Amino acid sequence: MNIALLASWSLVQSGSYIYIPTTHYVYLNYVAGLYDEVYLISPLSKDESKKKGKIVNFPNVRIIPLPYNGSYLGALKNNMAYRRALRQVCDKVDVIYCRVPDPFSWMPALLFKKKTIMHFVGDTIDATQHNEKWGWLKKQVMIAGYLPDYWLTLKAARRSKVYTNGHHLADKLKKHRIKAIPVISSTVSEKDLHEDFKALPIEKGIVNITYIGYVRFAKGMTCLMEFCKRLKNENIQFHFHLVGVGEMFDDVKAFIEREVLSDKVTMYGYIDDKAKMSEILRNSDLFFFPSLSEGSPRVVIEAMAQGTSVMSTPVGSLPTTFEDGKTIRFFGFDDAEKAIEIVKEYLADPVSFEAQRQLAYRIVSERFTIEKFLSKVFSYEA
Repeated sequence: MNIALLASWSLVQSGSYIYIPTTHYVYLNYVAGLYDEVYLISPLSKDESKKKGKIVNFPNVRIIPLPYNGSYLGALKNNMAYRRALRQVCDKVDVIYCRVPDPFSWMPALLFKKKTIMHFVGDTIDATQHNEKWGWLKKQVMIAGYLPDYWLTLKAARRSKVYTNGHHLADKLKKHRIKAIPVISSTVSEKDLHEDFKALPIEKGIVNITYIGYVRFAKGMTCLMEFCKRLKNENIQFHFHLVGVGEMFDDVKAFIEREVLSDKVTMYGYIDDKAKMSEILRNSDLFFFPSLSEGSPRVVIEAMAQGTSVMSTPVGSLPTTFEDGKTIRFFGFDDAEKAIEIVKEYLADPVSFEAQRQLAYRIVSERFTIEKFLSKVFSYEA
């Protein structure tokens, strides 16, 4: 059985090699073992500064490159390139997997009448509405530009096998008469689970807090900066580890310098080394996640798998997956004050967070591994 994957997976060509981010390499590795032939239709950049991850070197995987664009709306002008790429593979595959909201995910079902798996990983409209950098007018323009593709995507979804990252996205699709199966996105492998957690507190007299993710407005960077400022003003001894890149990286860096926080906040930039990421998490007391818009955030699952207690906004799939006070601590959107209260609670009694991390780890290890996740979304059963 053969499959095509229509997904913007950040491919970069360097010489004769094509690189793919580690997370998507893991996905591709799984699919390559599940199907006879795999066609990956994805934008391909030749900017070597964007190179990260691993070389695509599977004998049964063929890359069908698309023009690279820096934005969703920018990709819409490549309508014909997408059509040509799909036409090239449609007669060779039994099913096509489409990642939504990537551009033209409606084409396989509507234009080529193929059996299709549509996997909704996020909500572009929601993310646009939560972008604090954009004014009202720009948001309306961006949403208007996205809507035609969005309505075609909904129409295609009614003819497809649909999965969503979380119940909240499935509930939204239900309003459009689309039946969807909620899943929890994960990169945690069963073979990587080890319940040898460090005792709490991790480091005496100081609280180590970590954020991993994009450094952009929709991820709650305004709240993150306010949170760090309040930690300092309340004389809480802390070290904040910020892993990631994005449009607000320079803003956050300037904030750290302006507030004289360089000795308390470390900005790592992008890390594509899973072992290094796990090390940072295992040396953290708390994982801080102030995001405003999500599907099912993989980084929260990763943190729990490393025995790190999570404090987060009730975003995406988290409220329907984890229970406040038992497996996670929730604080409100942009509510740095409540987040500080959770840190104070931890400092007063870190042992009280032991049950939280143990229960969260057990749930992740039993229900939310990458093997369970991928076995659902990449298998087509009519």
